Amino acid sequence: MFRRIVVAVAVLVLTGLAVTPASARPVAQPPVAAGTSSCAAIRALLPIAGDGNYVLNTGSHLVPVYCHDMAGTPREYITLTAPNFSQYTVGGVTQGTNVRTTSTRVRIDPATLLVDINDVTFATSTGSAVQPGPFVIESMPYAVAGSCDHAASGVGRVDLAGTAFVLAAAWVVGGFVPQGGATLSADGRSADLAGGGYCGSITPAPAIYNPVNPTVPDFHLQFACGPHTLVDVLLGRACVNLT
Repeated sequence: MFRRIVVAVAVLVLTGLAVTPASARPVAQPPVAAGTSSCAAIRALLPIAGDGNYVLNTGSHLVPVYCHDMAGTPREYITLTAPNFSQYTVGGVTQGTNVRTTSTRVRIDPATLLVDINDVTFATSTGSAVQPGPFVIESMPYAVAGSCDHAASGVGRVDLAGTAFVLAAAWVVGGFVPQGGATLSADGRSADLAGGGYCGSITPAPAIYNPVNPTVPDFHLQFACGPHTLVDVLLGRACVNLT
């Protein structure tokens, strides 16, 4: 009997036909926004909804996200629990100190699972590098590494451990005399990056020219739903393919 009840609840959640009342949920479960495809849709449906963890139903996926700026311009993010950073390493014609941008959340399009590598809302940067010109580098996009010293001395790490996602991306080197590569983990959860040249970098494919000082949005890095259990689904911590 218990097994039939659990299966029935799972079917209702997956088809977006039910929302578990908050008072009946386990403490760890975020609000389930069945039938809503974005944080803006949640805010429109429930004007008192604040920043926090939610599960979106995009029609193609159930996606656990962190909704940010719900009182202003709601946006979707993935909370990163492991260290994630991008670095431009000084040397050669670049002077100053290594520029490292560390991210604790990344912005995602819940419909496509593409990540905006230029969103630095939840990122901090240290260092300042100067190239001839002069051209000052003060921050880096997510999942990028570069340098200008004839070597793949730029480093980076993408680590999705503890999230509902895996990497579904390829990396390429670009620039002048580019070098480097990406080493992906067997489980698809992480990638270690090395990139550089004179000047060069490694970026998610397709290559980006001079990927420094991110400004305009660039949904460029592909995530995919990772492995999960029924318990993960019921607790609202799984990314689930619905199609």
